[in-house]
Amino acid sequence: MKQLLEELGLYFAPHAHCIALTGSGGKTTAMVALANHYAQKGKRVLLSTTTKLLLPRDCEYGCDTYFLDDRALSYHPCQGERVFYAHRTYKAVAPPLKNIEALLDRYDVLLLEADGSRGKGLKLHLDCDPVVPPFVTATLAILSLSLLGEPFGENCFGSEHYRSEFPEESISLDLYRKLLEHGEGVLKRAQGKTLVLCNQSSEQDVESYRKLCSLVSLLSPIWFGDIRQDQLIHRNPS
Repeated sequence: MKQLLEELGLYFAPHAHCIALTGSGGKTTAMVALANHYAQKGKRVLLSTTTKLLLPRDCEYGCDTYFLDDRALSYHPCQGERVFYAHRTYKAVAPPLKNIEALLDRYDVLLLEADGSRGKGLKLHLDCDPVVPPFVTATLAILSLSLLGEPFGENCFGSEHYRSEFPEESISLDLYRKLLEHGEGVLKRAQGKTLVLCNQSSEQDVESYRKLCSLVSLLSPIWFGDIRQDQLIHRNPS
């Protein structure tokens, strides 16, 4: 079984200069893991957001240096350094996009959490999200695949706005298909080199993943894996 992070690095090269993480079900975990992966390869890595994150006191981002103000704009990172940059309110909120863009030449990889799902594994978007800046070069769109059979409304952020299109009570493979293909689903506003990652997948369910791939019509590849375990279980290149 292949290592997920190594394969993601290969897939996004050479488009990894600014990666937006969208969707639900593991964005922050993926951002931290990718930051560590790129830093181990000697890259200067910036972690930030275009929406909101937990403050560093409430979440372990694994960074070497933290900025909750615009001192980040005058800071010059070392090779292999991970830097966190946001503005402080009750959460870590997005700095002005022009500030993030100004740092593009100072870092090898920028990782931007560009979506919010309030801890739910699935999401349907509204007009305002995700927030993907025009300078993004790649998109990692994430959703949790650990929710088969679970109640839909309780596990999909924003589902209450789409009841006529999604009347389902529980989560099935066909519901995943609808979420993957829907215009307000995981691939909304994806730009640059794009990949859909079905996170929290299980080795025991590979046949279900093959079936889902046969049902879905997408231009972007779909991978099935587990970020925390660093496992790539199955992939369906497009």
